[in-house]
Amino acid sequence: MIPVTKFRGLRFTAPQEHTTLEQVLQDIQGDRWKDRVLKCHQDLSKKNWLPCFTPTGVFNHRSLGGLQSYNGVICLDLDHLEDPESVKAQARELDWVRAAFITPSGKGLKVIVLTSSNLEQYKETEEFVAAKFLEATGVARDNRCKDVARIQFISYDPELYHNPESQVLNFE
Repeated sequence: MIPVTKFRGLRFTAPQEHTTLEQVLQDIQGDRWKDRVLKCHQDLSKKNWLPCFTPTGVFNHRSLGGLQSYNGVICLDLDHLEDPESVKAQARELDWVRAAFITPSGKGLKVIVLTSSNLEQYKETEEFVAAKFLEATGVARDNRCKDVARIQFISYDPELYHNPESQVLNFE
């Protein structure tokens, strides 16, 4: 199980709960957030009221200083995609992709990769994973959304890809 932290929304800095990435992915694939996320497709400003989570670890408050433990996860943010489902299909072919799901806008994709890196290697590892994904798919991640404390919004994607047996990507 990969530990993560959930927050009530963008404006909340105190954790709602500590949970697992697996539980968050299950909620995204299920109907729990369906109605709220589908409203974001028409009005993206509603995204700010969705719950969010920190895929990179456990936090006691939402900031780099609040990081209690880093879990080795890199979460790539791919925005403004013409066909996010086709990019997700490409991600499925990579044995080191743990999960991929459509964002609340319906036009982006989150790609989750488990690595062997530690916190001190985070920046270099994130750049390595982003370059490896770009090389494999031709799709670049959002260059602004790459810090370890970055939150990710809960979404709804019944076709979410999850490979709990994915390879751990080694960064040396």
